[in-house]
Amino acid sequence: MDYKSFVEYAFQKLHERGWLTELIPSSITETDIAEFEQEYLIELPVILKLYLMSYKPSATDLVGVVYDDENKEIKIDTMDFYDLTDDISDWSESLECFREEFEDCETPLREEIYKNLFPIGYMDGWYCLDLSQSDGKDCPVVFLEYGGFWDCYRDSDGILHGKCVASSFRTFLEWYFCGSLEPEYEKINHVTVNYEFYSMWHDQHFIS
Repeated sequence: MDYKSFVEYAFQKLHERGWLTELIPSSITETDIAEFEQEYLIELPVILKLYLMSYKPSATDLVGVVYDDENKEIKIDTMDFYDLTDDISDWSESLECFREEFEDCETPLREEIYKNLFPIGYMDGWYCLDLSQSDGKDCPVVFLEYGGFWDCYRDSDGILHGKCVASSFRTFLEWYFCGSLEPEYEKINHVTVNYEFYSMWHDQHFIS
């Protein structure tokens, strides 16, 4: 399945699984993306461009079964996907807000150290695409926790990468949009995973 077909499939699955009440087309165009890339001197991977030009994501936190490589287990997790599909100004606001965290550090970081990171969501920290590891079509999803404890995420050149949480954005969408790991989770835990199950889990963990 090519990237365009996959993104269409992923949103259709998200709709079928109850996380989108309707499929509302994105307002973003190829021209918007080109202007943004030129302004910030970055190159977004193909799959992200297709994602941004397809449909509007859910207005609520998404909950999904993901693979935790650190603990070698699948688990339920949640995050707030940024809606970057209304106007290009939303991208600039999101990116600049994210970059302010580095500028506000006790010892501000130079832009070249973190300019490879593009934020796509938040949950006690930022989920980002690591553009420095892009092949032009896709790239890893990494996580930076809130608070500035990031020294362990730098490489030998000082470039910040974050903790890798998915080997690619496609894999990330497979987990959260398509529910690809749900059958395995159901088998291990003897439960039925659906929208109602996730909603109950979310309420138990985030509503006191």
